[in-house]
Amino acid sequence: MKIFIAFFILLGAISAVGCNAIVDPSPQTMQPVTHIEDYYLPLKSVGTSYAYCRKSSYGADTVWMTMHGNDASGLMLGNQACYATDMSSQANQYLNNYYYAMNDSEAFTLGKVSCGNHDKYWLDLKTPLMVGQTWKFKNANGSYYIESFYTAKVSRRGVQMKMPDGKIYDDVAEVIYTSKSDSTVKWFARGVGLIYSTSTNPDFDFGDEMRLVGQK
Repeated sequence: MKIFIAFFILLGAISAVGCNAIVDPSPQTMQPVTHIEDYYLPLKSVGTSYAYCRKSSYGADTVWMTMHGNDASGLMLGNQACYATDMSSQANQYLNNYYYAMNDSEAFTLGKVSCGNHDKYWLDLKTPLMVGQTWKFKNANGSYYIESFYTAKVSRRGVQMKMPDGKIYDDVAEVIYTSKSDSTVKWFARGVGLIYSTSTNPDFDFGDEMRLVGQK
């Protein structure tokens, strides 16, 4: 696959307290995605941890998200299996549990609500995940953003994203989620999952920006 590397969108000055990234904006013509898990967090990989630089009005910190696998105590969200994670600070201080739901075709962020709360979700990804694809969802008033009707659109796929530390991710999908009061952008890398997000109307958990800075 021919890769275009045109790093000319700079999202801000790179500093020790920032979470900024540089993205290649050139879209690729690629085959539709049939397994959404390829672009999502490794929810089934128990013990895997991701470190994110989180930037908010309070400054910047590092948050770790650790996968706990299928949530045996939770209910199924339709035909999506529910998965539990926990979030902790850089000092390994526990913050909260976080829940997700996923099947082959859809992936949801449930947030801090339990798996049984079917009406409180954020529809992150949906197959076939092609450039120009759109979907709509209602994000209920819960732990993740505020109650709104959102339209999601896949604006890019198959691009490279270069982080300020020089790390390059291939085959990145960009999704833009818009409502009357918010514009949220997320980047998902194939084989990795969420690597970057930013929002004009952020929630407390993810702040203004989240950037993947490590994994183990």
